[in-house]
Amino acid sequence: MGQAVKLSTVLGILLTLLATMPTAVLAAAPLAGKKFVVDAGHGGWDPGAKGPTGLTEKSVNLRVATSLRNILTEYGGATVKLTRTDDRFLTLKQRAQIANNWGADRFISIHHNGSTNKWANGTEVYSHTRNNKTSNDLRNKVQARLVKTTKLPNFGAKTANFAVLRQTWMPAILTEASFITNPYEEARLKNPEYVWRQAYAIYQGIVDHMGKK
Repeated sequence: MGQAVKLSTVLGILLTLLATMPTAVLAAAPLAGKKFVVDAGHGGWDPGAKGPTGLTEKSVNLRVATSLRNILTEYGGATVKLTRTDDRFLTLKQRAQIANNWGADRFISIHHNGSTNKWANGTEVYSHTRNNKTSNDLRNKVQARLVKTTKLPNFGAKTANFAVLRQTWMPAILTEASFITNPYEEARLKNPEYVWRQAYAIYQGIVDHMGKK
């Protein structure tokens, strides 16, 4: 009788622990064994675009990139390397070399757009003009998730001859989640929760593209 009571108590504790554990912990890591390089665009003397009150693209890019690294690691079980972890300048060639030398499975470059028209705002994601099917699939899936999350106009999944896309050896994309030059969007980008949601949308697109089902 005593052993039965103890066993039921232990089982009760285990069930309680399982019920309170995050779903992400219980589920099999969808990106286990995958290597990602996440590139925060601009940095150092190169601020990128600037918002109406002075928020710099380089700082927002780093925040999104850092959040994406944490999400890929904690939720996806992936291994991640950032091209930069602080406010420093890297050449485009150096960014691509980090991914190539490490043998990354995917390269994700984080950017935010700018325009002389302060009311411009929307979401677009790029792959290289060589039209690699794998890169295009990653681009399309990340684009879809970002549009759903930001609720901004869909400016489309596009191609461009950007150096970081041209010089990387693995499937690669460059995200332009929104326009920092838009006053409304700049205010949103100052909110850590919104920045995290942008990063999570990119993660969801990556899982849609290559995650274990």
